[in-house]
Formats: sequence, C-alpha cells, structure tokens
Amino acid sequence: MMVIEVDTREKPRAIKSILETFDTVGVKHISTKLYVGDYRTLENPRLIIDRKQNIGELAQNATSGHDRFKRELVRLDDIGGEMVVLVEQNRYKDVSGRIVTVREIADLMGWKNPHGTVDGVTVFRVLSAWEHKHNVRFDFCCKSETGRRVLEILGNGEQWLDKT
Repeated sequence: MMVIEVDTREKPRAIKSILETFDTVGVKHISTKLYVGDYRTLENPRLIIDRKQNIGELAQNATSGHDRFKRELVRLDDIGGEMVVLVEQNRYKDVSGRIVTVREIADLMGWKNPHGTVDGVTVFRVLSAWEHKHNVRFDFCCKSETGRRVLEILGNGEQWLDKT
C-alpha cells in the first residue's frame, strides 16, 4: 500500500483537493517536514514531487528565487534523488492572445509574465540547464488534475487511475 509523505509547509487550503483525491482512492498520506520537495512515498523516497501553483511561481524560482531553488537541487543531488516539478498550469495566452498548451518546457518560449519583465525564453533556458545538470524534469497539469498526476508519478501510473 502506497503511503505519501506531504511536506508540512504545503498550505492546507492549496492542497485540499489533492488530499481529497488521495482519500478517494484510499491512499494514506502523512504530514512531515521533507528535506526536498513537497511529496514522496515511503516506498521510494528518492522520487520527489515539487508542486508549483502556476507558471509565474516556476518563473520566479528560475529567476529571482534562483538561489533558493538551486540549493534545493543541490540537496536533491546529495541524496541521489529524482525530482518532478509539477506545475499546476498547462495553458497560457501568448502575446498575440493565442492559447498555448504546455506539455514540455519548450512550450514556455512564448510565455510573458503579466506582472513583470521575465519572459518564457529566459525561463526555458534556466529550466533546460537544470534538466541537464540535475535529475529534474518538469510536468504541467491543470489544478483539477494535480492529485491524479501526483498518484501517477509516484505510483508509476498504477491502479489509482481507474479510481479518480
């Protein structure tokens, strides 16, 4: 039986639907302070998920919050872990107003931060460098699918899919 550890620094309101998904399929979850990331299992503690609320938060981590996130990647390297950064936004409007679906980091190239000067090309370059240097990859989903994606990633797509 899979048991998911959830970082204590995750805000309860932000993860309510994620925990409800776990409960719906009978996956036990416990709250603990994690050394790296936000979610992992007791069975495979080196596979870690770090949740980002949206592309803006990801962009902030890649630019102004670069040093803090880089330290987290160094801790990931230290434990020999693998991280999936799960971004709870898989669509955005580019500068021409066209809806862009994000399946991989290259799809961020047309993104423009509506609240700042950071652009998708800059974010793509930083994330691409991190993917090459660290055992990290980036995945994108809509908020309503986050709990299901966490189960798919941590459970290797096991039986949880039919229950959500």
